[in-house]
Amino acid sequence: MLCLWDAADGRLVHGPLTGHPDRIRSMTVLPLPDGRILLASGGDTGTIAVWDPVTGRPVRDPAGNWPGGVTGMCAATVPDGDTLLVTATPRGAVRLWNPDTGEAVGRLNPYGSPIRSIAAVAIAVGRTLIAAADTGGRVHVWDPAVDDPWEPGAAVQLSGRALDDADHRAAAVAAVPTHDGTVLATADDRGAVMLWDPATGGPVGDGLPASTGTAGVPVMTAAMPHGGRTVLVIGTRLGRNLRVWEPESGTVRHIAVDVAVTCLATAGQDLIVGHDRGVLRLPLTRQ
Repeated sequence: MLCLWDAADGRLVHGPLTGHPDRIRSMTVLPLPDGRILLASGGDTGTIAVWDPVTGRPVRDPAGNWPGGVTGMCAATVPDGDTLLVTATPRGAVRLWNPDTGEAVGRLNPYGSPIRSIAAVAIAVGRTLIAAADTGGRVHVWDPAVDDPWEPGAAVQLSGRALDDADHRAAAVAAVPTHDGTVLATADDRGAVMLWDPATGGPVGDGLPASTGTAGVPVMTAAMPHGGRTVLVIGTRLGRNLRVWEPESGTVRHIAVDVAVTCLATAGQDLIVGHDRGVLRLPLTRQ
């Protein structure tokens, strides 16, 4: 089931919505060029549904049957102004969809690497790159506007030497807003996090080292509240501790939560923590 909440006051706006036929494993927001905002959900049997969050109703009947389920989703803006839905499966299929019609309009990941995590990284107005971490710890970067992902120069890949030198095997990726643009964050199963410049493929800063109790399947989210400093929140799936990192200053603070964390998101000044018993809303920055 799917529920829509007002993050400001915790009020249930729509739901539970029961139109998704299988267990939901991934979700993303789709801001369209005409000003509409849609919500997409992906299920564990490969079903994809698209919803109107204003009415709480599906835009069309759920469709799809992709083996392994839809484990990751994000939205990509391409130079012609369109917004595409990007979906990933653990078997390596990364597809581009027209969110209005449900038509498949492209494919990425020519190597077919099984995908663990996927994120959209906006690098310019109307241009978004797609970054993904595979089960082998490698990071792939694709340009959804390029028809042939094999084409040289379609997207700059991360520095293999920097990854090897840090012994960094990425398990999760996330877009991180900064004053100078968006950078890419990668996290590994030891709890270490690195930041990358998508224009050059090189590392940015010193990264965040692992610390006691940070090992596990990583979850993370990032924001820059009201034009302030960039804040990156890192945890582990089913872990009970979060690290709040400000890369500009290097400060790190810890938040202990008495629940098993499943996912993280941000909403304005708030951190949204999905856990095994529900949802928590916490201040993203110190008051």
